[in-house]
Amino acid sequence: MNHQAEAAAAAVDMSFLLNTARTLIRIPSWAGNESDAQRAVAGIMADIGLQTDVWPIDLPALKCHPAASWEIDREEALGVTGRLTGNGSGRSLVLNGHVDVVPPGDISLWTHPPLDPVIKEGRLYGRGSLDMKGQIAAGLAALKAVSDARINLAGSVRFQSVIAEEDGGLGTLAAILREGETDGAIVLEPTNLTVASVQAGCINFRIHVPGRAAHGAVRDEGVSAFKNAFGLYRAIEDLETSRNLNNDPDPLFADYTIPFPISIGTVSGGDWASSVPDHVSMEGRMGVHPDESLEDARSEFEAAVEKAAQANPFLSEHPPVVEWWGGRFFPARTNTNDLLIQRLCESVEREPGHVAAIRGVTFGADAGLFKRLLDKPVALFGAGDIRRAHRPDEWIEIHQLESMARILSRAIVHFCEAY
Repeated sequence: MNHQAEAAAAAVDMSFLLNTARTLIRIPSWAGNESDAQRAVAGIMADIGLQTDVWPIDLPALKCHPAASWEIDREEALGVTGRLTGNGSGRSLVLNGHVDVVPPGDISLWTHPPLDPVIKEGRLYGRGSLDMKGQIAAGLAALKAVSDARINLAGSVRFQSVIAEEDGGLGTLAAILREGETDGAIVLEPTNLTVASVQAGCINFRIHVPGRAAHGAVRDEGVSAFKNAFGLYRAIEDLETSRNLNNDPDPLFADYTIPFPISIGTVSGGDWASSVPDHVSMEGRMGVHPDESLEDARSEFEAAVEKAAQANPFLSEHPPVVEWWGGRFFPARTNTNDLLIQRLCESVEREPGHVAAIRGVTFGADAGLFKRLLDKPVALFGAGDIRRAHRPDEWIEIHQLESMARILSRAIVHFCEAY
């Protein structure tokens, strides 16, 4: 089997990989407009011989599912899966990647236009090059390599191209509900080619903070909602500190100073510059420990806000309101001794110049849906550093994309069993 795995790795077609990545980068796919990108992926899958399933997602029905979450209202959504079919006697595997990207923001901050992919000094630039159209291209290149090397698999491989990962995972939820069981899944997020067996969760919150309005000329007769919000912000910082000061820290998160951060992303409020503001809203993101439920995390957050409010004379009588909204990501943990993790590590070790490492990731992703709905082993694995995502001049190293495709091709052969 090692011989067949190396034959697959040697068959990785870098021209195909880079052309696929550039094709997808050129297609805008943010703010819920993912269908053009999904059709492009479906066409590429068909071109390389995968059995392709394209279906319209019933969004109203899907949003009724208890695991559904989203921030963007879509008029249309497509599911796309490509299958490399085995003979049915081996383990099945899912590769999962999302076509949606975050908006490019201020175009003037980009050295190269975000939708005009450029290769320069060994890097591929463009929105989605890292997160995660480059990863999709590498995953498809791995499947093409297995097929081109004429390797017969006992188990089948499905490649799920999904929408809506950035705002909660509706696409992966739809794919899981349509396709059912698998023996393992690899979510192709950028992990710098480390094998991530554990993923933190995260939830979005909004806090409505009241005050009492007054003319700014007599501000002492009002109660500033901004000032009240600052007090709650300090309490949230203290909560973050206590949640991350663990006497028994998880070694898989040793690379992170704050593995489970709580971040305020937006603050808005007030109606008039010369008035004391009587309302402020703060929105943010709360990291969730992989062994913690979302419900427990919410309860701890709400208790901290309530305690801080009780210490404030005005807020004790006019309590702030915590609202949970938008995208949420379930945490996931797979035992490091699981066969999927070990097969991935073995495949990394066989790549020249690479040493396998198992880590945890602090960002939310769709791995949690596989764990929650199927309770099967799931890993996150991909090229590039997540720190370069969601910013201008997004880029990924081409040599890492090549290694990713080669490693995945080996892992497919070993996990799904060539014969």
